[in-house]
Amino acid sequence: MSPDTQKTSVQLLLTPRNILAAVLVVLAVIFILQNRSTTTIQLFWVSVQSPLWLTLVVILLLGWIAGLLTTRRNKSTN
Repeated sequence: MSPDTQKTSVQLLLTPRNILAAVLVVLAVIFILQNRSTTTIQLFWVSVQSPLWLTLVVILLLGWIAGLLTTRRNKSTN
């Protein structure tokens, strides 16, 4: 492998998008490790115990889905 080929492959790996993705993965791992305690969630008559990080992720996903369902999409006329 020539030095030019190695330099090109490193440049392809170190794009801003890949760096941001790596930082987000590290932050997610830190978040999970710091929020491993169990919490109790009560909704009406149902009571569920789960790790705090899982509870927060589920609520985040539910909010994201609610946002997708309530966002208007414009139909493009081409």
